[in-house]
Amino acid sequence: MTRAAAMSWFWQAWLAAIVFVYPIPHTIALRNLMLLLGVLALLATLRSATFPSLPQKLKASAWTLLATTAWLVMHSVAVSPAPTLALDNLRGDWIVPLLTAVVAAYAAARTETRLAIRAVVAALLVHMLWIIGWQLWLWVAAGMSGEWPGGSVPFGGRDYQSSLNGFLVAILIAERLAMLSIGPVAALFPGKPGWAALAVSLVADIALRTRNGTIVGVVLLLAATVWIVRRRLRFLLLLLAVAALGGASFALDSRWSGLKESMVVGWNSPSMYWMSGEPTLRPPMPSGADLEESAYLRAAWAHQAVLAIGEHPLGLGFGRDGFGRVVAEKYNFPGMVSSHSGWLDFALGAGLPGLALLLITAGLAIRGGWRQFRQHDDAAGLMFCFLTGGYLLRCLLDGHLSGWRLGLFAFICGVLVAAMKTPRRQA
Repeated sequence: MTRAAAMSWFWQAWLAAIVFVYPIPHTIALRNLMLLLGVLALLATLRSATFPSLPQKLKASAWTLLATTAWLVMHSVAVSPAPTLALDNLRGDWIVPLLTAVVAAYAAARTETRLAIRAVVAALLVHMLWIIGWQLWLWVAAGMSGEWPGGSVPFGGRDYQSSLNGFLVAILIAERLAMLSIGPVAALFPGKPGWAALAVSLVADIALRTRNGTIVGVVLLLAATVWIVRRRLRFLLLLLAVAALGGASFALDSRWSGLKESMVVGWNSPSMYWMSGEPTLRPPMPSGADLEESAYLRAAWAHQAVLAIGEHPLGLGFGRDGFGRVVAEKYNFPGMVSSHSGWLDFALGAGLPGLALLLITAGLAIRGGWRQFRQHDDAAGLMFCFLTGGYLLRCLLDGHLSGWRLGLFAFICGVLVAAMKTPRRQA
């Protein structure tokens, strides 16, 4: 094996290992050690390095990202009531993910682009196979009787695994769409393995039973189906996959029942049940049905967050806990953190100008990835488009715009950006 081939294998293994370890609880030290190892390897091979370059289609989003970062720094220093805390939050939940994306891009540029993306997908697939295998083991251990243990996961919670599967579903849907549009040259996996990988991710979504994750997956599948059906009518059958995924979630997740009414109660009820959880404060449903607590709580939290944004349009200082600070100040009830909407949390922290800059950056990134795909037949551009769009939608529904989720999203974005075609590399 040549030295170049050995280094290519090293970078593929490193990318896969980082993605695999990133979401596992209590592995921050290991993750940082592995990132440091990657940085040292990059420095050691600097002379013979291939450097990533930013595609022209993404330069507008890069400039708005820079403007967003500048606003966050200025806001933390000049607007936040606690500048030191805001700057520390900015370091951990913004600067570090950006640097992680840069490291990922430089690492991905050291190997063949398709192999770099494949390493990321393989690591995410292992997690989903682990979940399916875990539930199968639990079912067999229970004597293969009773209901399938849907929602059971080997570590963390369902939302942990759903975030991972959200990244995987977005990449694989985009990859299959690119393959159908461009041809086999765009495929990460040749032939049936590509469809099998997508099937695993969709089965994992059903096994996880996370409502918001399913919503994002269905939206991405619908977007892909609408596009491909315009070109090839026979792929109308893909709508069956959308219907199957949505139908399975509706049938297996009891939380869909009473969703709309519970959200209306959560938004309009004056009850403080959303804060204290005191059973005597539990608001009744007009129809007499049982309150669907998840929907109720999210609507009530969102309502309180919107009211707080109206009272503090310039924000309270960068940090994922802006909602918790509002509740503690307004109701003398400490301990809460997120409103369970990343958009609202960001607005509470960085103000409405910060949220506007964030959404403009994401919108330009989605547009740039799409144009990269359309004008250059670049599958990586479409994957970037779907990944960013899916993550943005999930952050609207859940408080996922921080922590390891943001870090892993940035890491994968770095890989995809490095894999995109540029005038220097059109193959």
